[in-house]
Amino acid sequence: MKGADRWAPESALVVSGGGSTVVATDEMLARAAALRVLNSEARDWRNRLERIRDLERVPAPAWTSRGVGAHVFSLACAVDSVERRSDELASRLVAAAEGYGDADRRAQVLSGISGASFTWLLGRLAPILLSAAVPALTGATVGWLLASFTAAQPGDTSEGLSELVRENPRLLTNPAVVQLVRVLLSGVDDGAAGVLGVPLPLSIALGDEGAGLLGVTSSAVGLLSLARPLGLLRETPVTVTPAGGPVPTRPPNGLADLARRIPTVSTRGPQVRIERYGGALKPSWILYIGGTASWKPVPGGQPWDVTSNVTAVAEQASGSYRSVIAALRQAGVKPDDPVIPVGHSQGGLIATQVAASGSFNIAALATFGTPAAHVHVPDTTPSIQTQHTDDLVTALGGTADDPESTGAAHLIVSREVFATESVPSGETLPAHDLDRYRRTAELIDASPEPRLQGFRERLVSIVGPEPGEATLWRGWRTDAAEAR
Repeated sequence: MKGADRWAPESALVVSGGGSTVVATDEMLARAAALRVLNSEARDWRNRLERIRDLERVPAPAWTSRGVGAHVFSLACAVDSVERRSDELASRLVAAAEGYGDADRRAQVLSGISGASFTWLLGRLAPILLSAAVPALTGATVGWLLASFTAAQPGDTSEGLSELVRENPRLLTNPAVVQLVRVLLSGVDDGAAGVLGVPLPLSIALGDEGAGLLGVTSSAVGLLSLARPLGLLRETPVTVTPAGGPVPTRPPNGLADLARRIPTVSTRGPQVRIERYGGALKPSWILYIGGTASWKPVPGGQPWDVTSNVTAVAEQASGSYRSVIAALRQAGVKPDDPVIPVGHSQGGLIATQVAASGSFNIAALATFGTPAAHVHVPDTTPSIQTQHTDDLVTALGGTADDPESTGAAHLIVSREVFATESVPSGETLPAHDLDRYRRTAELIDASPEPRLQGFRERLVSIVGPEPGEATLWRGWRTDAAEAR
C-alpha cells in the first residue's frame, strides 16, 4: 500500500491512546511527525549557517550578488522560513488531533453517564415493568427467545435471530449500535443498583464513570451467579495436549504476520499456537490464541466457549485461560523469557489477561477484535489493540479507558470496515471476521505513523532474524458432563 493506494478509504486508520488525548488518522499523525523532523533538521541547518556567517569577514554593506555572504544570508532566510512554517503546521495538526480527542473523550463520558442513568432508571422501574410484562411472557415465548439467542452464531444465518440480521445486515454492523451496546453493557451494574434502591449519584461514583469498583466485570460475576444454579456457564477442569509440530517457521515482520498465524475458530482444531525463537539460553516466544469456537451456554468438549467468555470478562480463571497457561508451561516458557501474546476475539481477551497476570515477561501485546477494555495491562507494556468500530463484539468488554489514563505504550488502532461498502447479507457479524482483521493488520504494517512503525521494529528485534519452530496446542474440558 504505497503511493495513491494509501489514500484509499479503507486505509483510514484512527490511532489513539499512548497516554495522550490525541486522536487522529495515521496519515495525519505521520505528517505531523514528518514536519517535526523537518523542523529539527531546519534548526540544525540554521545553526550551521550561523557558524558559517560568523566566519564571514566582509560586512553586509559590502556584499556582492556573487559573494558568499549574500548566498549564506539567502539560505539562512529560507531555512528560517522552513523552520517556522514546519513548526506551525505540525502544531496545528497536533492541536486539531488533541481537540478531536478531547471532544471524543467528553462525548464518551457523557454517553457513559447517560447510559448509567438510563439503566439505573430501568432498574428502579423494573418491578412495574415486570408486573406489566408477566402476562405476555409465556413459557413458549421465553423458550423461543432462549433458543434464538443460543442459535445465533457468527457466520450462521439459518436459525433464530440471525434471520432478522440477514434481512437487515446493517443492524448489528453499525458504529452507533456498537457504541450503544457498549454503554448499555457498562450500565448493567447501574440497573442492578436501581433495583436495590442505591441512589444514582452513588451508583455512578462506584461504576465505570467513577471509582471503577462496579462495571462490566461485576455484571459478568452477577450473570455467573444467576446462570450456574441453572446448569449454565459452569467452569470445569481442563487439560492441554499437543496438536501439531514442532515445525520450522520464519519470524514475523509485522502485524499482518501475527494476525495470519492466529488459529482459525474450530470446534475440533487447535486453539493455541506457540512459536519459539532464539537459542536455548535466551529464547523468545510468541503466543497466538484463537477466538470462540462454541456459542452454547452449557460447557462442551473444549473451553473456547461462551462459558469461558463470561468467566473471562468476570476476571476469573476461565477454561481457555487455564488451557493457555498450561500450554505455555508445557512448551517450556520460563518466567524471564520474553513473550508476545497475540489473539483475536476471546483469544485477544485471554492474551490481554496473560499480559496483565504478571506471571510472564511480556515484551509486547497485540489483539484484534477484543472485548478487553476492562483489563488493565501494565503501562510500560508496548501494545496495539486493533478494533473495528462496526464490530459488535468489541463492545462486550464495556467502555474503554480514558485516553489520558491509557499507558504511554498502549495504542488503539480503529477502522470502520464497512464505511464505504455494503454489509454482506450472509454473515451475522462480518466486521468481527478474522480475515477482515488480517486486512486491517496489513494496513497497519503499511502505515507511516511512527509509533506503529516502532511497534513493528520492536517485534522484529524481539524475535530476531533466525527461523524458529512452531507448535500447536488443543485444550479440553475434562469434566464437561459434571458441569451440566
